[in-house]
Amino acid sequence: MKKRNITFTTILLVLGCFAMGSAPSASASTPTPVTITAVYDFSGFPDVTGTFTTTGALTISGDTTMHVDLNADGIRAHCVVTLIASDGTIIIHQQCQFATDPPEGRWQIVSGTGAYANLKGNGSLTMPPPLDEAMIGVIYQ
Repeated sequence: MKKRNITFTTILLVLGCFAMGSAPSASASTPTPVTITAVYDFSGFPDVTGTFTTTGALTISGDTTMHVDLNADGIRAHCVVTLIASDGTIIIHQQCQFATDPPEGRWQIVSGTGAYANLKGNGSLTMPPPLDEAMIGVIYQ
């Protein structure tokens, strides 16, 4: 009987640990608005370079690269954007469509280094002429 109680108690403790691990973190951050504006030189298409600035929750600027992967009909693209700041990098994936004027899409921060190693964020984007990208959304730090 004593052995069953110990086994039962051990099972309850293990289940309790799993339940506690799935609770939301008290340190989860709230979304904070950000705007990321980039200007690119498309002469090296599909690998382009340019500069960027941010406003709102982030106030950084620097160089940027983007790899553009167009679909067969040229109406949609998946892009990988790298923002290069003095204290780290931010990697953004974009899904864009060119059926509207100006073209538009969605973006999501997928990774970062240095000061941006744990940065997350997402939002919408437009591509107004001449060669600008305007990403508006939120970040979570």
